Amino acid sequence: MKHAVTGPVRHHFIPAAGVLLHALEFGKDTSDMPPLVLLHGVTGHAWLWHDVAARLAANRRVIAYDLRGHGDSQWSAEARYDSEDHIADLQALSNSLSLERFSIAGLSWGALIGIGFAARHPERVDRMAIVDVEASFSVDQDAVAPRPETFASIEEAMAWERKANPHAPSDLLELFARQSVRPAQAGGWVRKHDPFFFRRWPFRRDDRWSELRSLRMPLVLVNGGRSFVRTEVMQDMAASVPGAQFEIVADSGHLIPLEAPDVLAQQLVRFFDAPLSGSK
Repeated sequence: MKHAVTGPVRHHFIPAAGVLLHALEFGKDTSDMPPLVLLHGVTGHAWLWHDVAARLAANRRVIAYDLRGHGDSQWSAEARYDSEDHIADLQALSNSLSLERFSIAGLSWGALIGIGFAARHPERVDRMAIVDVEASFSVDQDAVAPRPETFASIEEAMAWERKANPHAPSDLLELFARQSVRPAQAGGWVRKHDPFFFRRWPFRRDDRWSELRSLRMPLVLVNGGRSFVRTEVMQDMAASVPGAQFEIVADSGHLIPLEAPDVLAQQLVRFFDAPLSGSK
C-alpha cells in the first residue's frame, strides 16, 4: 500500500477548561497576514484540513486543532461538549498561541463555533469562512444516524471513508482515515473520538442566526453542491450579512476540505489574501 506523506507540521498541546487540546501548526509567521485557525466538525479531526492548510500556509501561520473529545485532544470526563465549551476552548487556544487577531475557517460545527466566538470577540477576528452548515436545526441532538464504531483493519476504515467521500484524493483520504482511528484493546481499530458522539450531537440545539447577523468582518460562505446542507439556507445566511460572499463547490459533499481540497483552497486563498476594503 502507498502511504500518505505530509510536510512539516508542528504539534501543540494546549490546556483548556479540563482538557488538553491537540493542535497542528503549518507555515511560518513571515508576513503581515493574520494567522488562520481551522475548525473541523463533529466526529472529525484536524488532519481533515491538511491539504487546504498546506496551501494557505504559504503566506501565514495556519493552526488546525482537534476539538475536545476528538482526535488527539482529551475527552471531557463530564461530557462538556456544548458549543459554548468549544467557544471557550478557541479562546484558550488563541490566547495560548498569542493569536491576538486572526482569521477563522470552520466546517460544520466548527463554523458554528467560529460564529459564536466572532460574535463575542469581533475585535479579534479579521475575517471568516463558514463552510457547509446551517445556522439552526430542526433535528434533535439525539437523532444521530448509526455509523460503524470499529473496523477490523485500516483498509476497512479507508473503504468506509471512501464510500462517504467518493471524490477525495487518495493520499488525503488515507491520511484522514488513519488519523480517525486507534488500535482497540480487543483487536482491530476504534474511532478516536469520544463514544458520546455516537449518540448525541449537541450543536443541533444551536441557533446562531442572531450572532451571524451581528457580524461585520468580511465573510465567505461555502456550500457543497452534493451536500445535505441546503443551498437556499446558506444563501439566506449570506444575504443576512452585508457584503458577505457565497460560493458553491459543485462536485463535493459535506466534507469539502476532504473531497475538494484544491477547489476550496483556491476559494479561501482568494478570500483571505484579498486586500480589505480601504486598504492600500
